[in-house]
Amino acid sequence: MSTLTSPGPVKVLVVDDSVLMQKLMTQIIDSAPGFKVIGVAGSAEEGWDAIQELRPDVLTLDLELPGRHGLKLLARVLKQDPLPVLIVSAFGGPGADNTIQALELGAIDFIEKPDGTTHTLEGFMKHLVAALSRASVSRRMFAARREAAPARPVLAREPARGGRTSLIAIGASTGGVPAVQVVMRDLAHLRIPVVVVQHMPPGYTAKFAARLATATGLDVREAADGDKLKPGMAVVAPGGPRHLEIEERRGELVCVLREGPLVSGHSPSVDVMFHSVARSLGQHAVGILLTGMGRDGADGLLAMRKAGAETLIQSGETCVVNGMPKAAYELGAADRVVPLDQIGAAVGNLIGERPHLRTA
Repeated sequence: MSTLTSPGPVKVLVVDDSVLMQKLMTQIIDSAPGFKVIGVAGSAEEGWDAIQELRPDVLTLDLELPGRHGLKLLARVLKQDPLPVLIVSAFGGPGADNTIQALELGAIDFIEKPDGTTHTLEGFMKHLVAALSRASVSRRMFAARREAAPARPVLAREPARGGRTSLIAIGASTGGVPAVQVVMRDLAHLRIPVVVVQHMPPGYTAKFAARLATATGLDVREAADGDKLKPGMAVVAPGGPRHLEIEERRGELVCVLREGPLVSGHSPSVDVMFHSVARSLGQHAVGILLTGMGRDGADGLLAMRKAGAETLIQSGETCVVNGMPKAAYELGAADRVVPLDQIGAAVGNLIGERPHLRTA
């Protein structure tokens, strides 16, 4: 695939069986500064051949294709010829299951196709260009194969915690679906309540929670207002206009959903959740910030650290996009920078539990 020094625009291959969508996406992408459609394909087989011939920088992929399903093409691309893949999917319903599976396999992002009502053409254009920008950052990250954060040590600090850990709080965005799954699977044996904010629109977070439950064996659900967190339970913030906060009420941890403006560009926001955990639990929590574009979660993670919580960020070389972790690092919000596959063991060590050994 192309490298950081490749001249010219980012080369995009569109795989979609709809001629109308092919033309629409080509028009949108070619109108976006810095991007160029170099080919279109109407099936998985045509898509694979086009990848080998045209060598795109980014692939947009419709999952519902004639013949071989788009998931099969995605798996083949990521295994044999990796490049950033952006899923263009139908909204909600069965399509949400396929989209979550695609993100688990390693697709970096997704957008919903316009439906003429809830999802307008104008919104589709805006989201497609934004998603392509995220894909472009991911392309550069993979090509560089280097840590994006400055090479300076994280300040060492002895834990200020005076008691047991009562909650693990996780925030993630672009590339976060498989990352969250890895971390939660490695933490499941601890049976400590977990709260997750993963940037997703409505219609997907419930599916995401269900797949996390299957992968981890925990009681994972989309958070509802008033839910009480128990050992072995995890909640995922629902997509939409409400922020998820955690409050302690009479010795119990309770989920609170509140409508409010975007914070750090998002609703639900990782920052809002982390700040609430800092207020409610202080040193009795662990904060984990994973891959994602932007800086949501950086300020909240700093608040958690100042309140005495242990804070970890995913290392840049293991992120799809090292935006949120890097922002937290630069603020001094992270106690530790840890590769993705070592975060579970690191948390286990921090709270005095023997790390769980995952078998193949």
